[in-house]
Amino acid sequence: MSRLKPEPRSLYACCWSTISCAAGEVARVQRLAAELHPGASVVVSCQRVEAYGTVPCACEAPLHASGDDALRHLAEVAAGLHSVVLGEEQILGQVRRAFDDAAPGQRKLADIALASARELRRETDFNSHAGALLDRALRTAGMKAGGRLLVLGGGQLGRLVARRGLETGFSDVIIAARTRPADIPGIRYVPLARAHTLEPVAVIAGCLGSSAGEVLPEDLPAAALLADLGTPRNFADGQAAPVVTLAGMLADEHARPHAMKRRGELRERLGAILDVRLAAALRAGSPVAGLRFEVERVRQRELARMLKLHPELPAETLDAFARALVNQLFHLPSARLKEDLALGARVADLFAPA
Repeated sequence: MSRLKPEPRSLYACCWSTISCAAGEVARVQRLAAELHPGASVVVSCQRVEAYGTVPCACEAPLHASGDDALRHLAEVAAGLHSVVLGEEQILGQVRRAFDDAAPGQRKLADIALASARELRRETDFNSHAGALLDRALRTAGMKAGGRLLVLGGGQLGRLVARRGLETGFSDVIIAARTRPADIPGIRYVPLARAHTLEPVAVIAGCLGSSAGEVLPEDLPAAALLADLGTPRNFADGQAAPVVTLAGMLADEHARPHAMKRRGELRERLGAILDVRLAAALRAGSPVAGLRFEVERVRQRELARMLKLHPELPAETLDAFARALVNQLFHLPSARLKEDLALGARVADLFAPA
């Protein structure tokens, strides 16, 4: 078994959200992630492009994270806590594949994040896959399922949305794609080029891939709602029907206090799982490193408590005081414990969660 010690401080993340991007912008972001982050692991999904590497980068990404924050963000993404559909199933595999060829140290950190995400998923009833984007679009638009649903695209997302359409009560579900997908009971197929000849539908769900380009109004039948579920956006401007986008769905989610409360609770639980797994890995590589991690975890917990008790004090002042106190208390013991690894392991265990 590898004794490689994970170093969370060496992980850096640069993150872009692509849910509002047009076709050319998504391609540009993907090129930037590859060109500006050589050797990094790049996660590409229908909602984000993220590069995880061991070298900091001052690129134009709107979100940068490093060290523990980067590792925590990676675990949250893998668990589906940043997806429009909370707990989205497909993102875990996309993150895992992004690290298939990563350097050993980087891969070990990713394994800890992925294992933490899987543990959260096992204990949480998400019951969600990408097809639930249809539910989210209907809720955002204030519309109920029913009537005819037209799904543009026969890929994985399109098939999941079509199946979800049947489950939620659409009486007629049609997939329009360039090539005929495998038959799905209860779902009709028409060539994408003939979609405009169909009778009016209740909802058109755009699930086309990045190479499809935007769909013009004249390419579509009449509809009461367009659900733009693709990245980049599927529908060109000027549509006759109202359009619900991924960005609009996410904004609707953020406007629901109970939904954001649940996401926050799940992030806290995932953080606790990640702390335990990371501490175990650190202790396996170095008992003293494990001790330092456990002490820092206690420091962060007490710092959060002090900030609640004394909101009038600057956070930077309390943080500096707590850090200085911990350094003074544990610098000399840590140095001595390096000489006795067995004792160091036992001492680290004293600080570990029960």
